[in-house]
Amino acid sequence: MEHQRASWRFLSENRSDADFALLQEACTPPDEVTARIDVGPGPWIHPGWKGAKAVVRLLERFSIHRVPVADIIESAGTHPAIESTARLAVAIVNLWKGERIGLVSVEAAMDSGSAERVPRMIGEIQDHCGADLPWIVGADLTTWWDSDCPVFDEMRRRGLPLMGPYSPTFYSKLHRERPADARLQLDYVFASRSIADRLRVRALNQTDEWGPSDHCRILIDLQPPQTI
Repeated sequence: MEHQRASWRFLSENRSDADFALLQEACTPPDEVTARIDVGPGPWIHPGWKGAKAVVRLLERFSIHRVPVADIIESAGTHPAIESTARLAVAIVNLWKGERIGLVSVEAAMDSGSAERVPRMIGEIQDHCGADLPWIVGADLTTWWDSDCPVFDEMRRRGLPLMGPYSPTFYSKLHRERPADARLQLDYVFASRSIADRLRVRALNQTDEWGPSDHCRILIDLQPPQTI
């Protein structure tokens, strides 16, 4: 979202048939946006962070329950700094005939500490919400997918393999680049193995579909189970 109110307006006006959005770097949404979509309670400002993470409900056909990250940290018996709370947004959504899926939006600049911290926090979320619940994690990790960063192996070991999109998701406004110049992938989708065969991921990184942020949107398409 790049901490732009314009990103909120773009999201509201271009939601198409998407049900939920996993957001990073979100500022306080404009009133006209909160009147149209279920943005959640915030908070939208965290000390030392550019913007908030959020799970937003764009359409009303499925229900959503947002899980306070502070409750997860407390139940885990750990007391990380406030920045760990600011890294995450967590929600459980009810889909087709009561199928429950967990959604996580996370942002972290990868270093030796974060590469272990992010999967550990995801593990705490799984323990708090139920080990059998399938998860989809949308992550801005500030590292490229074919790097030596261990976060990808750590997530896979927790039952959440990388689903893609394996294509550029970021261009640098600092270097006066445009979407057509995008070469770096910094954003990823992980998902539980139990739903991986029903899930497709695509980076909306063409010039005419990019959007206002320096990160492109990623489309996550989860198909209904075959029994429905």
